[in-house]
Amino acid sequence: MYGPILKTMVGLSATLMSGHAASNAQDTNSPEEITVSGARLPVAAIGQSVVSVNLNERIVLRLDSLLGSVPGVGLFRRANSFTTHPTTQGLSMRGVGANAAGRVLVTIDGVPQNDPFGGWIYWSGYQGQVIQSATVRKGGSPGAFGAQALAGAVDIATVSANQASAFYGSDNSFSVNGSAHIQGERSVFSIDAGYFETDGDFLLREEDRGSVDVRAASEARSVGAAYAYQLDSATTITARLRYFGEERINGLSEATNETDGIETSLRILHRPDSGPAYELTTYFRTRDFENVFASARDGRSTERPVLDQFDVPGWGAGFLARVQSGGFEFGLDGRRMSGETNERFRNLGAGFTRQRRAGGDQWIIGAYGDYTAEGDWGVLSVSARLDRWRTYNGERFEFSLEDGSTVREDAVPNRSDWIGSGRIGYERPLTGAITFRSAAFKSWRLPTLNEFYRPFRVVNDITEANPNLSPETLYGIEAGFDYNPLNTVSGSVTVFRNWLNDGVGNITVGFGPGFFPLGGFVPGGGVLRQRANVDRTKIDGVEFEGRIDMQDGLQLTAQYLYARARITQFDANSALIGNRPVQTPRHSGNVSLRQNLAGGWWRLEGRYASSQFDDDVNTRRLGGVFTVNAGASMRLNDAFDLTAAIENLFDKQVISALSSTGLRTVAQRRFVRVGVNARF
Repeated sequence: MYGPILKTMVGLSATLMSGHAASNAQDTNSPEEITVSGARLPVAAIGQSVVSVNLNERIVLRLDSLLGSVPGVGLFRRANSFTTHPTTQGLSMRGVGANAAGRVLVTIDGVPQNDPFGGWIYWSGYQGQVIQSATVRKGGSPGAFGAQALAGAVDIATVSANQASAFYGSDNSFSVNGSAHIQGERSVFSIDAGYFETDGDFLLREEDRGSVDVRAASEARSVGAAYAYQLDSATTITARLRYFGEERINGLSEATNETDGIETSLRILHRPDSGPAYELTTYFRTRDFENVFASARDGRSTERPVLDQFDVPGWGAGFLARVQSGGFEFGLDGRRMSGETNERFRNLGAGFTRQRRAGGDQWIIGAYGDYTAEGDWGVLSVSARLDRWRTYNGERFEFSLEDGSTVREDAVPNRSDWIGSGRIGYERPLTGAITFRSAAFKSWRLPTLNEFYRPFRVVNDITEANPNLSPETLYGIEAGFDYNPLNTVSGSVTVFRNWLNDGVGNITVGFGPGFFPLGGFVPGGGVLRQRANVDRTKIDGVEFEGRIDMQDGLQLTAQYLYARARITQFDANSALIGNRPVQTPRHSGNVSLRQNLAGGWWRLEGRYASSQFDDDVNTRRLGGVFTVNAGASMRLNDAFDLTAAIENLFDKQVISALSSTGLRTVAQRRFVRVGVNARF
């Protein structure tokens, strides 16, 4: 499928290089040197709790693990992207409640990264990219981030660089990455590439494994190119094209998945010394996903495929236009998503007997305005958005593979509506060392096509889709203080309350064995669930951050989050009132000690998460866990650094999932790696 696209990518690279050579041949006065970076117009964060993730010492490898250093930020389950299934790699934040699609918008260089069909993130797809900054914006973030930043946003920026790195680690894991750029008078061309491969570890404890259990091996690859041309001293146009792919084995030899994706974007950025500034961005993304779920049988001595998603195509496109002048900002953005799943199911032992096609289309278009005023009384920012959304072309068609007869054909009505959102933020210095900030917001998220239309089965647990889901809305208020008495000491405290209305969750319908009109036969030990809107969930929380710089280059940092989340209204299932949302700990935190040395550094980090539940009825309890990560780097010369790191230093058992039969899925085992970084 991607052969022609890759040829086009190579051709585009050649064209851009030709353009670069031509620009070098021009005899013109050169503006300031430019780079291919994620530069964009600044996004206001008045009154918002914002955390910049430390990228200088990477003692954890993947980007999702780096972001996980911020308490309350993480994937659907405790497993990181090394082992967790890609369809569960959406981010959650601040105890709002985890779901596989995620409730946090992730952008790289201003372009949304959430999958157009399912909303999750392919964290393995960023091999080779040089991350310049990663900013976590806590709390609903409408305005310039659009409609889907329900619980917050993660804003990641890349930069061009001449560098390479490689490592070898546990489970026969290795990776090679590199990037390079060529600078012209008015242009720069950049390319990056990366490859990762691992034999993986087992997903079950040794005493639980059988002969069919295999290691969770995976492979990931990516290549990207970018070209930036400076039209004048204030205006730059940047084009990007990127391919990524990954393959995984998910603990059983027949439980495999494969993804290929293409992303392209174009941005015009105009930032004059005075007068209006503007940013115009367009993007297009495709995904091709294949996946097989399997179940172990006969004491885990045999296995059987239970769902074969042999073709899950999806694509997304969008645009963003922003104008800033004085204290005003106005913007218009739109997103179009399309996708479907083609899958075989109902395997009773002699092969699949039925086939399904389910999917649809959706779009969101919205406009916003923002005004920021500043005076002796402080800084005030007011933002308001209005969006129009629509879901259409929805279908669910099932037929028999034995005789071709139609088994099910749902008439899914088109739906659309208007929805408003906004944010108010205020900050004021109280003393030279203390700043007060507060904010109130309403944000929203449209359920993904996956949540609307795609049922799925993991082993004997079956989850039905729901085309009648309503958008999620989140209301929040927060207030806090930032304390900066010295350059070497800082701290902050934030108190918040959020109300999540119509939050989408997988709600238990019944337990097997038995037949249910909604989902058919559920085997013994299995559970039937359906995605549904939970009327209201309330989250009360407080978070602390602190930093102390000591002598000899030592620095101590600590962060803590308390988030008390509970369902407070659910008319369709009152038995769940008072329960905690799935995969949501009340306490989480980290502490880090680092030291800069002559020509190197070392760092020790501890992360904690208290107990949480793996089901909506709060019977599958996962105990609290504390893990330690360590790493160090030593400069060999001006060009090379030697690095070493250990994730989960003491090999603490981390249980990420618990089945109805008590089977535990183990994640984030000890992982040791050594590597080298090169600059040229």
